[in-house]
Amino acid sequence: MTSVPRWPAWVEPPDGAYAGPVPRRANARHLSILARRGGSLDALDLGCGGADYRHPIRDVLGHRYVGVDVAGEHTDVVANACALPFRSRSFDHVITNAVLEHVTDPQTAVREVSRVLRPGGYFTGSAAFLEPHHLHSHFHLAPDGMVHALEAAGLSVEGLWPEEDWLVYDSLASMPGPVSGPARWLLRRIATMERFLKGRHFHPRELATGRWLRQRAPETRREAFMTVTGQVHFLSVKPT
Repeated sequence: MTSVPRWPAWVEPPDGAYAGPVPRRANARHLSILARRGGSLDALDLGCGGADYRHPIRDVLGHRYVGVDVAGEHTDVVANACALPFRSRSFDHVITNAVLEHVTDPQTAVREVSRVLRPGGYFTGSAAFLEPHHLHSHFHLAPDGMVHALEAAGLSVEGLWPEEDWLVYDSLASMPGPVSGPARWLLRRIATMERFLKGRHFHPRELATGRWLRQRAPETRREAFMTVTGQVHFLSVKPT
């Protein structure tokens, strides 16, 4: 029996360090993580798709950018994430956005990321959790599964956060699938209500404590939102 992975201690999401443009298929949080790092880095965009990260990483932040994907006219290197065609210790930073759920073997892909990272390098990104099945997705990773995959590859998990603006209800209301128009309308309103309630102490027993409807502490807020988030964000580092 494998041990249960532990979530990393709560740290505030490292948002706000990046002030440049954020293309539609990029993520401001992970650009901020990269923006906080000094020097000129070799950055790999895992599952680059339309290479939306190319401009912010190369032209705004001034790093060297390589995009890899299984196909596509915008990729620099065509390859499978489970067999990356790069030498070990080739990159300082690997970034990915909603890709690991589409990989047939995400644990092997994360091991490959760890292999191509230099010691002290970062692997940051997001992966689907409670989003519906889409675009032939294979493995939607729960927070514990994400931590396990990263730690099993020898990476240290430094940050783990839910996507509070993209709950399961938002994803069902917005993504393609057999959900009716009226149901999508209702799901959007449920999402708004859940965002309000998950961030507060709502159980009737909290009336006696005086905390009812007060804001949760950040760590308990994370636990509450992790149960309904559509995507999980992570920050991991390869030990030196």
